[in-house]
Amino acid sequence: MKSNRPLIWIFLLPTLVVLIPALLFGLAAVQVLKERMTQNHATQSADMAALLQAADYAQSLGELHQDVVDMLQQADRGELSALASYRLHSSFVNELAILAGQIQTLTETPLMIDLNHGSAQHLREAFEGYRRFIIMAGDIATVDATRARHYLDEAQHEFLRFSTLTGHLSSKLAQRSGERTSDAYQDTLGHFNTLLLFGGAILALMLVAAFYSARILNRHLLIIAEGLLALSHPHRVVPELPRVQRLAELGRGQLQQLALAVLRLRESEARRLVAERKAHQLAHFDGLTELPNWRMMSEHLAHSLMLCQRNGQHGALIYLDLDLFQQINDSYGHRTGDRLLREVAQRLRTFQQEGCIAGRLGGDEFLLVIDSLPKQPDKAANLAEELADRIRIVVAEPYSIDGIQHFLSASQGVAMFDGSSDAETLFKLADAACHHAKLAGRDTICFHDDATQALMEARNETRRDLRLALQRGEFRLVYQLQYDADHRPLGAEALIRWQHPSRGMVSPAEFIPLAEESGLIVPLGDWVLEQACRQLVAWQQQVATAHLTLAVNVSARQFKEPDFVERIERVLTTSGADPHRLKLELTESSLLDDVEAGIDKMRRLKRLGIRFALDDFGTGYSSLQYLKRLPLDQIKIDQSFVNDLLLSGDDMAIVRTIIAMGVSLQLEVVAEGVETAHQLGWLVEAGCHVFQGYYFCKPLPIDQIELPFTSIPVS
Repeated sequence: MKSNRPLIWIFLLPTLVVLIPALLFGLAAVQVLKERMTQNHATQSADMAALLQAADYAQSLGELHQDVVDMLQQADRGELSALASYRLHSSFVNELAILAGQIQTLTETPLMIDLNHGSAQHLREAFEGYRRFIIMAGDIATVDATRARHYLDEAQHEFLRFSTLTGHLSSKLAQRSGERTSDAYQDTLGHFNTLLLFGGAILALMLVAAFYSARILNRHLLIIAEGLLALSHPHRVVPELPRVQRLAELGRGQLQQLALAVLRLRESEARRLVAERKAHQLAHFDGLTELPNWRMMSEHLAHSLMLCQRNGQHGALIYLDLDLFQQINDSYGHRTGDRLLREVAQRLRTFQQEGCIAGRLGGDEFLLVIDSLPKQPDKAANLAEELADRIRIVVAEPYSIDGIQHFLSASQGVAMFDGSSDAETLFKLADAACHHAKLAGRDTICFHDDATQALMEARNETRRDLRLALQRGEFRLVYQLQYDADHRPLGAEALIRWQHPSRGMVSPAEFIPLAEESGLIVPLGDWVLEQACRQLVAWQQQVATAHLTLAVNVSARQFKEPDFVERIERVLTTSGADPHRLKLELTESSLLDDVEAGIDKMRRLKRLGIRFALDDFGTGYSSLQYLKRLPLDQIKIDQSFVNDLLLSGDDMAIVRTIIAMGVSLQLEVVAEGVETAHQLGWLVEAGCHVFQGYYFCKPLPIDQIELPFTSIPVS
C-alpha cells in the first residue's frame, strides 16, 4: 500500500464529507452576510447624510431669510446705500443658487427617491417660489426699499410654506429612513434565516451522505473481515469469497488493495491445503490405486479393534494376494499390470457400502477390514466367509485391457478379531492364513485359527456335498401326523431329511440355511413338492387315507420365484394329486417383501383348491390388519410358545391371543410341539383345533407310520 495514501483517510472520509462542506458553506454564508451588512450600512449612511443635508439646507435657508429680512429692514430705514444693497442682493442670489443645488442633490438621494417623487417636486416648487420673491424683493430694494416690502411679505409667505413643507418632508424622510433601516434589518435577518435553513438542509444532506459513506465503508470492511474470519477457521476446502472478489474488481483505493490482500491470502491458503492434501495422500494412500496404504489401514484396524472391544462385536481382517500376478507383468508389461491393479482396487471399493474398507499393501497384495460383525463367533465367521467368497468371485471376473481379456484369481487369508488382539498380530495371522490358502491350491479362503478354519471347511464341504445330494438321491421325506382333539389323524406335514453317505443323518438346521444361501433351496423345494404330491396320490388310492391332507413347507426364496404358481400347477398336473388335499405352509418372511404379489399368487393357487397355512405364527410381526388380507386357511402356533406353555404366563397369554385371533378370522389353529397331555388339555380348552407334536408321534418315514384306519371316515 502506498505511503502517500494512508489508510486513515478511509476512516476520515465520513467526517470530511460533513466537515469540509460545512466549513465552505459557513465561509460563504459569513461572506454573504458581510456584504449584506456592508450594503445596509452604506444605505443607512446615505439616508443619514440625506437627513443631515435636509436639516443643513433648512437651517441655511432660515439664516439666509433672516439676512434678507435684515437687509430689507436696513434698506427701509435708509441705513444701506444702493451699492451695499446691490452687493448683499448679489450675495443672496449666489447663496440661493447654492441652496438650489443642495435641494436638487437632496431630491436625488435614494431616500428622497424612495419616499416619492411628488414630495421632491413640491419642495423644488416651494423653493423656487421663495427664491423668486426674495430675488424680486432684493432687486426692488436696491431701487425703492418701500416697494420691496410687498415682495418681502410674499417671500415670507413662501418661506413659511417652504419651511412647513421642509419640516413635514424631514419628518417623512426620518420615518422613511427608519422604515428602510427596519427593512434592511428584516432583509438581513431573512437572508440569515435562509442561509441557516439552507445550511441545515445542506448539513442534513451531508450527514446522510456521510452516513451512507460510512455504511458503505462499514459493509466493505465487514466483507473483508468476514473473508479473513472465513480464512481463519479450520477447513478442508478454501471458501470462494465472492463478495471480496467483487470488491476487488469494483472497489478503488485502499479498500481494493485490502480486498486484493485477502484474495492473495486465500490463494496462499488454497496452496497450503493442496500441499497438505498431497502430503496426506502420499502418507496415507497408495499412489497407484488411491486405496489406503498400510499406515492408514493400520489406523483403521486399530479403530475397529477398539469398537469391537467396546461393543462386544467381531470383525475380520482379510489379506488378499492375487495369484500368479507376476506372470502378467512379465508377459504384458508393468503398464498392463498397473491397469489391472487399478481395476482390482475399483472392484474392491464396491464392498465399502457393506462395511468393508479396502487398502493396498503394495505389489499385488491388498487388505480388507470388515466391521460390525455379529457377537456370535460362528455367525461372524460365516458372514466374513460369505463376503470373502463374493470378493473372490468379483476378482475372478474377466478384465479387458487393450482388447485382451485377462483372468485373475485371489488367495485370501481371514483373521477374525474381537478387540483382544493388536493390529500387528492380526496382520501376521491373516498373512499366514493367506499363505496357507496359496498352498491349498490358490483361489481359496483360509481362516487363521484351527477351530474356525475347521468350521469353515466343514461348511464348505457341506455346501459342496449339498450340490451333489439332490443328484444322488440322498434326501428323504418324513411325515409328522396332525390330529384333532379326539386323537383322529387329519393329515401330516412333510419334512425333509438328508441321509449323508458318510456323516449319516444331517440336521435340517445345518443344511437348510446353506441351501438358502446357495439358491439350492428352489430345486430342493420342487423335489419335496413332487414327493409330497406322489404321497397324496398314494393316499388317494386308499379309501381310509383319501381324506388326509399333506402340508409342505415353502421357503421364502422359492415362493418369490416368478414362475412359482406355474411350477405348482405343473407338479399337480404331472402327479395327478388332488389340490384340495395339498396345503402350503408359508412364513411371514415369504410375504413381507411384496405383500400384493404374494396375495396374488396365493389367490391363483386358491382357485385350484390349494390351502394355505401361516407357519411359526407369533414369532414375526403379524397383526389382525395384516392377516385378514391373506387368503389363509390355517395359522400354526410356533412350538417355542407351546414348550413352556404351562410354566410361563406370557406364553399362555400369547397362545390364547393367537387362538382368539384365528377364531375371529375364521381360521383353523394348529399347535406345534405338543408333548404332554396337560398341554393338549389346556389347548383344547383354549379353543385350538389341530395338534402336532411328539405327544402323538415323531416325524417318521411313510412306511413306519401306523394309522388307525378303522376310525377314519370315508371321503
